[in-house]
Amino acid sequence: MALADLEIIYRYRQNYGLPTDIGLSDIERHKELEAELTSKLLNSTPENRWQVFDRCYTSLYASLPWLNKADTGQREARYNAWAALLKMPSTIFEVGSGKGHLLRHLAALGHHCVATEITTERGEKHLRNVAGMEWRITDGVNLAKFEQKETYDAVISSQVIEHFHPDDVHCHFENVRLILKPEGKYIFDTPHIGAGPHDLSKVFGLERPAFMHLREYDYRDLGKIAKSTGFREIQAVLFYESGRFTIGPLSSHLLFSYYSFVDHVIAVLRLSPRQERTVRRYLRFALVPGNIWLVAQK
Repeated sequence: MALADLEIIYRYRQNYGLPTDIGLSDIERHKELEAELTSKLLNSTPENRWQVFDRCYTSLYASLPWLNKADTGQREARYNAWAALLKMPSTIFEVGSGKGHLLRHLAALGHHCVATEITTERGEKHLRNVAGMEWRITDGVNLAKFEQKETYDAVISSQVIEHFHPDDVHCHFENVRLILKPEGKYIFDTPHIGAGPHDLSKVFGLERPAFMHLREYDYRDLGKIAKSTGFREIQAVLFYESGRFTIGPLSSHLLFSYYSFVDHVIAVLRLSPRQERTVRRYLRFALVPGNIWLVAQK
């Protein structure tokens, strides 16, 4: 097998946390299917989007069952960091719960949690009969059509909004705000475009996301979206955990301003994607993360 093929296999297994029984033919199968599904997602219309997204994600996880076995969960220290951003006890609605690792942790702490996914192929198989949790299907966007307004203390999502159709992101934020109680919070994280790509594109060494991360964002993008949809304050979260020490979670508007300023400076420099990734590796020493984590206050 060629060295380049071995590198692709290694990156794929690392990216998805998969065992050694996944080979090149599986990866090529994934690539072909996801390219096809990405085109369908991007070409969907507002009228048929939920149906198209449901079919595409059902097809992805039914055709590539190892993705449901992938170890993409977070470590317990990071789950505790999410919990530290929430008041006790909270009523929490999660958009795109996946296998439910985070909500299981929060429910065990005494929060009442509602888990959601767009397809039963992804979520329901993993989230049945968990104490403190309810399971529901939603499109992830028009949340106020599924839930009563001003119901939740917090809405959360982790590694989700990059999967939305770009035309739906404003609507998603508007609906999150509608189902939050007064003073409620939308707490979410998503990959930073400048440190990516973070989808299947990463495995093949592409410069920008070309698969089912339909758009990756920076701090400025998300700040504008949150403000334009009525959130009154945006805070960035700093969390760093290693074997020796932990920083955070710290959340503040000053952090958000700092990270947005870094985005602005890099944009002015007009770096190539490869150059920006290199710069951002060094910026980690200045506590600039490659993953965006924000708290939007209603």
